[in-house]
Amino acid sequence: MNTQSADIGLYQKGNVSLERIYEKYRNYFVRYAGKVLSDGFYAEDVVQDVFTGLFQRTNYFVSEMAALKCIYAAIYNRSIDVMRHKQIVQHYETACSDKKRKEACVDGYNELLAKEFFMIVENRIDALPPKCKQIFIMKSRKSLSNSEISDLLGLSLRTVENQVYIARNVLRKYVDYYLCS
Repeated sequence: MNTQSADIGLYQKGNVSLERIYEKYRNYFVRYAGKVLSDGFYAEDVVQDVFTGLFQRTNYFVSEMAALKCIYAAIYNRSIDVMRHKQIVQHYETACSDKKRKEACVDGYNELLAKEFFMIVENRIDALPPKCKQIFIMKSRKSLSNSEISDLLGLSLRTVENQVYIARNVLRKYVDYYLCS
């Protein structure tokens, strides 16, 4: 059997080769994501997201180098997405502080708009999946830390962080639409 034809078959979805690439280069991928993010905290999640996406698609790689090039590009792009999301979350956390809410309610019209805005946010929170909603409420209204929520619900810290991330992402879409219209 020709080694080139054997190599072509190794990098197909469903074969163990993507798994072997993950096992072989995982630490390099995580380190790279950490450098792009300037924070290693979400690096592992970024790498796992990229590989989850690769396994869900039908990808055929001619060589290991082609696979690595694709994987590093995907890790870079996903890391940039995570950084942008963190910046947006920080922006809205600052914009929605108690001081800003009080300033937005200067007259009756602004107060009505603020009430409408918070009703929309409440409706979106109510529409979240039950566990996601519970975690988000514990985080935002009860001001519990992620580790406290993790201990109370018996979930991993990463699960709590991911659920908060999902909830904020869903809410951000509606907040953006409302504030920009």
